Amino acid sequence: MNKFKITTEIPPLILIGTIIVLFPIFAFMTMDRINKQKTQSIRLLFEKSTALIRAFEAGTYTGMMNMQWSTVAMENLLSETATLPDILYLFIVNQEGKILVHSQKEKIGGRYGQDLDLKAVIDENKTGWRIIEDQKKHNVFEVHKKFSPINTGRSKGSNPMMPMHIRIHGNTFKGIDSYEDTIIFVGLDMALISNADRNDTQHAIMMGVILALIGFTGFLLVFIVQRYGQTRSTLSRIQIFSDNLVENMPIGLVAADNNNQIISINPAAFTILNIPTDMNTQRIGALLPNEARNLLDTVPGKKNLIEKEIRLKKDGKPEITLDAIASPLFDKEGQSLGTLLILRDKTELHRLRTEMEQNKRLAAIGRLAAGVAHEIRNPLSSLKGYATFFKEIFDRNSENFTIADTMTKEVDRLNRVVGELVEIAKPIAVSGIPVDLEALISECLQLIAYEPDAEHIEIKTDIEPGLPQIHADEDRLKQVLLNLCLNALQAMEHSGVLTLKMYNDDSDKNIIIEVSDTGCGINQEDLSDIFEPYFTTKLSGTGLGLAIVQNIVKAHKGRIEALSNPGQGTVFRIFLPKRIS
Repeated sequence: MNKFKITTEIPPLILIGTIIVLFPIFAFMTMDRINKQKTQSIRLLFEKSTALIRAFEAGTYTGMMNMQWSTVAMENLLSETATLPDILYLFIVNQEGKILVHSQKEKIGGRYGQDLDLKAVIDENKTGWRIIEDQKKHNVFEVHKKFSPINTGRSKGSNPMMPMHIRIHGNTFKGIDSYEDTIIFVGLDMALISNADRNDTQHAIMMGVILALIGFTGFLLVFIVQRYGQTRSTLSRIQIFSDNLVENMPIGLVAADNNNQIISINPAAFTILNIPTDMNTQRIGALLPNEARNLLDTVPGKKNLIEKEIRLKKDGKPEITLDAIASPLFDKEGQSLGTLLILRDKTELHRLRTEMEQNKRLAAIGRLAAGVAHEIRNPLSSLKGYATFFKEIFDRNSENFTIADTMTKEVDRLNRVVGELVEIAKPIAVSGIPVDLEALISECLQLIAYEPDAEHIEIKTDIEPGLPQIHADEDRLKQVLLNLCLNALQAMEHSGVLTLKMYNDDSDKNIIIEVSDTGCGINQEDLSDIFEPYFTTKLSGTGLGLAIVQNIVKAHKGRIEALSNPGQGTVFRIFLPKRIS
């Protein structure tokens, strides 16, 4: 089973930018929340302290209304009030800082508040607060204000029933006026509040971190979703591009899985392998040529690609030369995905290479022919002159006449060989005049009808009606047709059928002339060499006839091909353009 792995890579700059943007926001929100929590805690402590002072002032006022109020009663009230939770101390000092009453009796008479402007506190009559440390280094929330046990709605002497000086238990207790310029201090333990603040701070920080992570995650999710959309769009465009590239690539591509079953093939491969385009991939494997299938079977288990030149011939069509490259396919984990077969048609390149080699040989022959023609023809002319002289002086029935006649014929044959040698080596120039090919074929057939080899040969023609004239060299084309027809007659010996066909090709740009026979045929191993100079399968042949034929056809911008099977005859097919460019 194939594993598909989707990864989304986030650029480092995006991560850094996200942190730079989100961190200050959530840090500010967290610090603001912590500050608000501290402000709320201070406000609660302040309200608690203020309420406590007011309650004490109310109790003091009520006690002063009682005729039995004393300093001891004040101390008892302070002590009882200080027993409430979280209260560390409660005391009253005068404007000089002397402690008048204290919840801790041992501190009465001591001094406190030298670091404060006590007189200003009394004059301003405002409630103040501060956070100080006790002897144990614990934080204490301390509130101080002017001690005012008298109801602010009353003025001095508003109660006529209350005397200004009362003597109780032998002590004189000054009335309300005695506490007019005093300050009350209350200290609250901040341990619980500090713990609560610490917990709230931790909670706020944790919530800030969680919110930051949520925000960061949300930002990344938005980025990932956007990137995913962009990636899908990009992949879609890449897939369309790659599909178009593969579809229009002039190189054939065939993809097979690990079981060598064809899973994909592009149009160029259909054309190169001559496979119908409507064929499904399961049936394509059976239609692959043996050479291509063997190459696919060789690749599995190997790491490197395999390159090989193969030649294909199918359905009587000309042989094509392919450069085949079989490469194994692997995924990122190194698992095998199958095999890719790349096919490049090198037929034209192979043909050009063959022509180049042939041109090189012809150039060498040309240099040889120039020297041979010069060195041989002059002596041959002399020999022929002497042979002709001897023929004239000897009687026709004598042996000397026969020898002289043989000498003359052999000199003529050598001249023809030298002429063919010169002709094959030099470039052929052709004229471009209108030629009626049908009339040309009729003329050629009349010429070969008197050949001895044509006595028992049946000659047929099949000419498509309405064919136009072509621009060509009539004499050179006649030479081509005569050469092919004479070769056909020799191949059939004393019986057979010689057929000449002429028709338009599918592109309607060329006229095709076929010369076929029912003779002995040509071996497949010799078929590719029959147009080579001096290659012949006949005992008395020079091997230059077909080479000259090919040169003449090429000079007309055409081509010639041969199809043959031993014992089944031979077909020469000439493609001539209707107009020489």
